[in-house]
Amino acid sequence: MPGPVFSAGDRVSLHTVEEEDLDAFARARSDPDVRVPLGVDSPGNRDTLKEFFEETVSSDDGYWFVVAAAEETVGAVTFPSVDPSSGRGDLSCWILPEHQGEGYGSEAVSLLLAYGFDELRLHRVRADCFATSDASRRLLESLGFTREGRFRDATFQDGVYEDVLRYGLLVDEWRAN
Repeated sequence: MPGPVFSAGDRVSLHTVEEEDLDAFARARSDPDVRVPLGVDSPGNRDTLKEFFEETVSSDDGYWFVVAAAEETVGAVTFPSVDPSSGRGDLSCWILPEHQGEGYGSEAVSLLLAYGFDELRLHRVRADCFATSDASRRLLESLGFTREGRFRDATFQDGVYEDVLRYGLLVDEWRAN
């Protein structure tokens, strides 16, 4: 069961990430349907994930949340990097394969964006995705993100070079939606 509720929508809620949630992170890191679109190319054992939790999730550099539906962990949404001086946050999210296509990602990212723009006072949120990730592109575009650029052969993933698309969303654009 996820940690305390941080924010709640109609169907999903965001919870603080607790050490007990690392099993879901391990599943995401190992499942090709999640791992490949996230650009994760190496497996992680329990020790690796515990180190990740202690050094990254528990740091003050970002904001990490488990996404739950009916008190079951279905994914995560994060601002892994926030630059308060420029008002910029980087967005990342994943939904476990058995819960993809149910709208959980869209609602969870919307909750995170509301927190980022309203409480963290971000001016801009950016998100990168592989050009081949139709689901990621559709999600970002449905939430009002604008494609700002294409980085050709920017990363080597799953045996091939992939183009990376950069998307951005400004606070005024978010509020206009």
